[in-house]
Amino acid sequence: MPAPTAGHPLESSLLLRTLRLNCQTNAYAPLWEELYDSAWQEDTWAASKYWPEGTPPLADGVTATWTRDTPLRTEFARRAALVEIDALVAVWLGISADELVAMYDARFPVLQQYEENMWFDATGRRIAKAHQQYGYGQPKEAWKQLSKPEAFPEEHAVPDGYTGPLYRAKRKDEMRAAHAEFTRRMG
Repeated sequence: MPAPTAGHPLESSLLLRTLRLNCQTNAYAPLWEELYDSAWQEDTWAASKYWPEGTPPLADGVTATWTRDTPLRTEFARRAALVEIDALVAVWLGISADELVAMYDARFPVLQQYEENMWFDATGRRIAKAHQQYGYGQPKEAWKQLSKPEAFPEEHAVPDGYTGPLYRAKRKDEMRAAHAEFTRRMG
């Protein structure tokens, strides 16, 4: 059974993404401050070439003291961290990018179906077709407005209340890019 190695070169990157996802309230301040690593100030998104222009840097809000800006709060940033954690752990355990994508294809068909119909606006708000995946505060008409053009998804409209440009979720491409970057960082 694969297991992580203590002191691994990717340990700090994994811890940063994990803590930014989970340390949502000041109740986690002691944990954040105990585990804080100044190297986090230099960490960057691994799959950033796939992220929308204007995506805040990974180190935004990262200080030695927990603040309200410490956790990842936008739907896009939280999803980005999850994608990168999948790729990072795959690299750590010696799983190739092709094997990672094959596992995603074989084991997560419902997630794939949801993400085929998932978009994000420039502020990180999710727009989704499936009611289980609606973005926070998403009006029911948003998906209809998004997909109204006849040539959808190549042509799409920015729904009322959202900010363009829009970004379509592409998990396989994002995982491959993150895997390549984490592999490079290992070298």
